[in-house]
This record gives sequence, structure tokens and C-alpha cells, in this order.
Amino acid sequence: MKVNDEIFIMKAFPDFHLPGFNMESYNEKFKKNNVIIHAISKDISYPEHWGCLSIKCALNGSEYYKSGNHFYEVNQNNYLIFNEGKHYSSYISSETRVESFTINFSASFENEVFNSLLNTPDKLLDNFEHEQNHKREFVERLYPHDKIISPVLFKLYKQSIIDNPDNNLIVEMYNELLEKLMFLQKNISREVQKIKAIKPSTKIELYKRLHYAKDYIDSCYTSNITLEHLASIAFLNSTYFLRTFKKNFSVTPLPVCDSKKITACKEIISLF
Repeated sequence: MKVNDEIFIMKAFPDFHLPGFNMESYNEKFKKNNVIIHAISKDISYPEHWGCLSIKCALNGSEYYKSGNHFYEVNQNNYLIFNEGKHYSSYISSETRVESFTINFSASFENEVFNSLLNTPDKLLDNFEHEQNHKREFVERLYPHDKIISPVLFKLYKQSIIDNPDNNLIVEMYNELLEKLMFLQKNISREVQKIKAIKPSTKIELYKRLHYAKDYIDSCYTSNITLEHLASIAFLNSTYFLRTFKKNFSVTPLPVCDSKKITACKEIISLF
């Protein structure tokens, strides 16, 4: 479904096994347009492919994403952020139907919004034809549903399931979502500053690596997880990883069941 010249809503997964299916042509749609994917399946898989900046959600089950040795379970408790240029595969394997819901941003739209946020009004008017591209790298990880991003995601979800969505509202929410992403990253910056390291670049790198392991734990809690495997995911020495993980998350790097997550999950479901 075409919302306007820049936004599309896809109601079904593409069939990669069809004769003549061209992945490059498929990716072009995401490079030039903002695309909402709201599709339902019990059993489907995407081969590894390029992706644009995206926020990935799942309802009534889980969708799994793999990029390199990083693994993520997206479910009704969380959402996943991937930056533009990320290569990953994904799949759904469930006895019941799972809703996959993803918001995709084209690079041109991303740049336009960030230019408007990062430049003064005078600067925008003076350089309207020659705006500087402000490339943003968001922290790629699983985020628990929150009061910053999730309310906008829920509104977009509701628009994606009706026959006649409000086009203007969708465009407005796309802009709002990118603004919220920047606000979210400011909060992440505060978390990064708590990491004990001398260089700022070391702090952010260590933050990312610890979350690679944490996301793996949250996504593979039913598996037999070893300390050595978690350390390898984080690209850290086992002893250093154990000490640093405990210091920053105040728990040992082992799967835990948190009753607060269950309560939060019920609250989130009610919003849909």
C-alpha cells in the first residue's frame, strides 16, 4: 500500500524463493522510501541481506535476527534498532501466527530530519540546496519498551492495520520517531558515561560489547550458555568480561527471570 510518494506499507513478506526474485531491486525500495512492514507468519526466513535504519518489533510471539555472531529475539517486551548498512538474516518459527512489525527509514529522509534538528533555522535557509549530511550511528541492541519510542511505535502500528490510514499522521509520526531516537541516544550517552574507562571511544565500545552479550542472554535463555561463549560474543577476555558485566549490570551474566518484565509485558500488550 502506497501512503504517499515516500512511504509504503507492506502487508506481506516477500517470497525470496520465487524465480527471478532480485534482492538488489528489492533493497532499492528501502533505499528510496520509508517502508512499514506489517506481515504475519508462522514459518518464514529472510536470508542475509542489507538493511536501512530500522526499528523492529514483534507481537504474539518472537522474530529472531542474526548478524555475525550476534543474536536477537524480538518479542512483545522489546524492540531492536539496526543502523543503515547492517547485514542480517531473520526468521519466524512458531506454532501460532506472529506479527512482524518494522519501521524502515530511507537515508534521504533520515538526513533531512537530522539536518533540521541539528542546524539552526538561519543555517538551514542559507544552505537549503547544500545541506550537510549528519550521519548518526545508534546503539544497536534490544531495548525494553519504554515511554520514549514505544508510544510512537504503537500509533504507527494502529495505522498499519487499518484499511485507510491517515497519511499525514504517518508522516508526522515518522518525523517524531527520529526525534525520539535522538532523545533516546542522549539517555544512552548517560549510561555510557558510567562505564569505567579513560577514553570516550573505549566507553562506547565496551558498552556495545556488553550489550551484545546481554542481548544474547535475553534471546537464548533456554540454551546452555557458557561464560566463555558470552565472552567471545563480547570479544573480551572471560575474566574481564565477568568482572565488567557484573559491575555494570549488577548481576552475574546468567539468564534470570524478572517478574517486573512480566508485569511490563502485560501493560505493553494492553496498549495494542
